[in-house]
Amino acid sequence: MHDMTDSTPLDDDRFWTFIAAARDAAGDDVGDRVNGLEQVLLTQHPDDVAAFQHKYDELLARAYRWDLWGAAFLVNGGCSDDGFRYFRDWLISEGEAVFEAALADPDSLADVAQDEDFELESFGYVAAEVYEQMADAPLPRGRAMEPASPAGQEWDEDALPALFPRLARRFAG
Repeated sequence: MHDMTDSTPLDDDRFWTFIAAARDAAGDDVGDRVNGLEQVLLTQHPDDVAAFQHKYDELLARAYRWDLWGAAFLVNGGCSDDGFRYFRDWLISEGEAVFEAALADPDSLADVAQDEDFELESFGYVAAEVYEQMADAPLPRGRAMEPASPAGQEWDEDALPALFPRLARRFAG
């Protein structure tokens, strides 16, 4: 059986190239990014698909932060723990520039052109499904990388407009 610890890591540039190709294939339809990523990963070796998932999991963990959860709460009109996972799936699907800008300043998400669909649950399942299709075996997963609780300072819902004024102006009802 393939062991994730033995796989070659996927470098950041190659990972983000896969994401950009999925976005290009999808055009303006956020939901089509799922099919775009599937098509990109189907052209790769199964080890690279597993390495892609490992990098994806690292990025999910990096984005597991209270400030991003607050931003997700504002843009989505509320945000459960599952919803926050799906928000982070969407955030990764936006590509490196938007992802890194949001980590530096979650209020920067006010510049994203879309008005809805700030969640993309199925994007997070693509690599596992492609790997299973290619290898006829479940994707080997390393240990859970997500921390027990989000990084940073927990917020109170009433404080979010002051924390993220641009997002509040754009998305508050």
